[in-house]
Amino acid sequence: MSLLLPNELALRDTGSLKWTGILTPDGMPTKGAWVAEMDFGTAPEIRDRLVRAVNEGMLGYNPPWLTDAVREATCTFQERRFGWVVEPSQVRIASSVLGALEATITQLTRPGSSVVVPTPAYMPFLTIPEKLGRKAVQVPSLPGWKLDLQGIRAALEDGAGLVMLCNPWNPTGRVLTVAELKELHDLVSGYDALVFADEIHSPLVYGDASKFVSYASLGPTYAAHTVTAVAASKGWNIAGLPAAQVILPDNQLRDRWDRQAAPFTHGATTFGLLGAATAYTLDDAWLDEVLAYISKNLDLADEALAGTTIEYSRPEATYLTWWGWDRPDPAATLRKAGVGVNAGITLGANYGNWARVNAAMPRPLWEETLELAVAALRP
Repeated sequence: MSLLLPNELALRDTGSLKWTGILTPDGMPTKGAWVAEMDFGTAPEIRDRLVRAVNEGMLGYNPPWLTDAVREATCTFQERRFGWVVEPSQVRIASSVLGALEATITQLTRPGSSVVVPTPAYMPFLTIPEKLGRKAVQVPSLPGWKLDLQGIRAALEDGAGLVMLCNPWNPTGRVLTVAELKELHDLVSGYDALVFADEIHSPLVYGDASKFVSYASLGPTYAAHTVTAVAASKGWNIAGLPAAQVILPDNQLRDRWDRQAAPFTHGATTFGLLGAATAYTLDDAWLDEVLAYISKNLDLADEALAGTTIEYSRPEATYLTWWGWDRPDPAATLRKAGVGVNAGITLGANYGNWARVNAAMPRPLWEETLELAVAALRP
């Protein structure tokens, strides 16, 4: 096994945000089940490449060959894993997916136009538009965590200039179907609006990876209104190494990006680019191992939550799970019980009874987390 499986003391000793960032009300540590990173280290090949870079003194600015390598590797991975053929000339580098989002909002959308955010949503999708002087229009999902197309249409009719598409969907774990993507495309195509496709969790699809389909891959009219952002940070657990990739197959949109948005996306690090280039050119052995390990953790969640009042659907992708309770603020209750999770209210105004729970931890700690959580949320 190539996964690191540290104990709780070791995780705290590293000082990681996941295991030190949330305390109980009386100042005691909590189980790290919140921030979206894994406790398994990274692939040995990535670790070895970074160590080699340190030993060689490769601590300066990004060389052009490395940017080119990441573009090539991004295309290699997208085609091999998902069947999407992209050219290196269509890939741009950004510091992060969120950096790419900020550049898209400020530089590519109509001044003052609002941003449509299907909820529940990754927390910064709700806060970044407001920070930039834009309104984030929350559109709660339909039963089964499906997009509310009528709600999105209403926001577009009201002048929204951007639709957020998180696929796989953080926090619900859904992988949207081609039919759903087509419905969204047919809707957005009737308006002066773009789609920002955050596909950062796409390496973490359980089972057949090809069931994930990138929105912009479905045809030229999809790509014409889409900024697609990906990164190796979630799949290979290197979120501390800033580097994201923006895929822009449409010539006109890519030209707009280069003229207007690119200057606002500096900040990818040499280590981030080395990590991405290495990750994307590996075989699937490490990804398969980590997905198999988390899948067994999800089996335990299925068993622990069955028959309880907690609402839960097993994710189709990602290590994030989404729990509903019959009372407000389960995150506060769990924090008192020693489990640190994300409060649902931060992922959407309609989700105060929900919590986001991270299953990517060593199994003994996950078993303890489930035991504490189920006991705390018992009626």
